[in-house]
Amino acid sequence: MALFISRISKLSARRNNARFFSSLPQSPCLVLTTKKLRESPEEGLIVHQKLFDPTTEKKVYSKEKKYPKELRGAPLLGASKGWVASFKEKDITVHLTDLYNPCVSSPRVISLPSLRSEYKPSSHATEVCLSSSDPVQDDYYVAAKFNDYHVSVCRPRQGSEWTHNRTGYTLLPASELMYSKRDKAFHFTSFKGLYMGSLYLSNNDEIKYKEIRLRNLPKIPEAGWEMLDKCSMTNHLVESPSGELFFIKWYTQCLHKEDEDGDLEFIHSSTKRFVVFREDETSRGFCYTEDIGDLCIFLSGSEAFCVTASLYPGLKPNSIYYLGPRFGSYDLASGTNSSFKFDRFGKPSLVVPFWIYSTSSLSSS
Repeated sequence: MALFISRISKLSARRNNARFFSSLPQSPCLVLTTKKLRESPEEGLIVHQKLFDPTTEKKVYSKEKKYPKELRGAPLLGASKGWVASFKEKDITVHLTDLYNPCVSSPRVISLPSLRSEYKPSSHATEVCLSSSDPVQDDYYVAAKFNDYHVSVCRPRQGSEWTHNRTGYTLLPASELMYSKRDKAFHFTSFKGLYMGSLYLSNNDEIKYKEIRLRNLPKIPEAGWEMLDKCSMTNHLVESPSGELFFIKWYTQCLHKEDEDGDLEFIHSSTKRFVVFREDETSRGFCYTEDIGDLCIFLSGSEAFCVTASLYPGLKPNSIYYLGPRFGSYDLASGTNSSFKFDRFGKPSLVVPFWIYSTSSLSSS
């Protein structure tokens, strides 16, 4: 494990409608760009990041920070609890870093155990999930999906190597991973959302499955169901700060435009609807709901998370903030879908295509 400490530099004045990201507690954000400020043999590469703050729907700037040379050119694999995973092909090693946490001025890098070549990550399939928001101080586990049919786990501070658990059913590849603090387990759903797989910390070399039972389905007209049947769908699990578990179906619709000759000019996807189910504490089934209260759910191509909206003035309660096919927020009560101002067709070109949010009060300084 390697720690990389950079010195703090004073922030210079910024232009446009951007402001500094200085308020705590830190709200979720997106990293839009990373800009080089200067580079020298003494300092190394000093950068700052332009971010999108969903509480104001405006651009903000991070603190200046040193860009770790170990991360240069390394593709990103996923994000969890404010830490982003990247991959070094030379030694087939995954690194964790808090470089993209806006409140961190001295980024840290943690090297995980090397992988065997047959488990080399592929960017389209990889997901990474941590059991702790402070892997520098805590004993923690990392779960990862390096391909469609294995869930891998390691315990870095105990010196453990990766254990690769086959999902068991080649027709049921694992979806995105999430960590349940309540259950002390990593959870995922099968591809169709029919089953939930779990890797418990007490027995992380065996995946346990259970059927996902949906109750109280939404009352949607037949034409509405027919429309949703034509959409693509992804399934997500997320745990609230109080330990409630939600199961989410995200429907996206493929749209296209033809020219005068009937040839396709472009194809893009847009979010059509979210359907949310809350786990019943007694039956452990999932019941449809349009009211998650003072909560916001954040979905992207990485671990989903949930925050209390009132802790971050400006966030819309009972909403889902999404980054995938397009970029915006969805009000669960009204079904209103609102795209953010600078969104265009398709996913925005982002340095880090994940929502960044740290549940730890610790910031490197």
